[in-house]
Amino acid sequence: MVNRPYDWVFFDSTGTLMRPVPEPAEVYHQVGQAFGSDLSVSQLREQLKEAMKTHFLGDTVDLPTDQTFERERWRRIVVDTISDLPETHLDEAFAQLWLRFSEADAWQLFADTVPTLQRLRTAGYKIALASNFDQRLVQILHQMQIMDRFDRIVISADLGWSKPSKKFYEAAQQAVSATDVSRLLMVGDTFQGDVQTPRSVGWDARHLVRDKDNALETLLADL
Repeated sequence: MVNRPYDWVFFDSTGTLMRPVPEPAEVYHQVGQAFGSDLSVSQLREQLKEAMKTHFLGDTVDLPTDQTFERERWRRIVVDTISDLPETHLDEAFAQLWLRFSEADAWQLFADTVPTLQRLRTAGYKIALASNFDQRLVQILHQMQIMDRFDRIVISADLGWSKPSKKFYEAAQQAVSATDVSRLLMVGDTFQGDVQTPRSVGWDARHLVRDKDNALETLLADL
């Protein structure tokens, strides 16, 4: 019998298994310009970064979430990012951005994603995706034809909590019916939400730094 250190390996999505292409600031710039924004890509990049911190790491960390809450969260992020967007065009601009990032061609899998998932599956690990996302992620995975790479999809809008809340990981544990948290491994590129928090509730976790093409493969080479 093979002695595996974990029963389940959970992966973050954005920045870990896939990335938006082109970068979000460029997409925001294109949409913003069409509706009267004068902000540059660099300005939008910085404002998007700050908006993400505010709306994912601010007062909403321990608030319950669902599909409606996640959509409204992203609407607030758009408002704060394209800050000079005329209010009369806000709804239409947001609708375009929401739709754009629901399509698979807005995303690109990292080169080592599928080989790593396949190797772990062959080795006998259960594979889960654990992401701050909404139902769009399921659509994206179907379009990418990688849904069958996962034994469970765990997204904040369905769990009721978002990372970095401890409640996200407590709910994720329940979602896979795990009784021993030490047998759960989280892998992600965001240190607070993907490493610190799961460790604080008894999981193991590994921090992914995407500094080379095979960073994920290298990080998990011992499994």
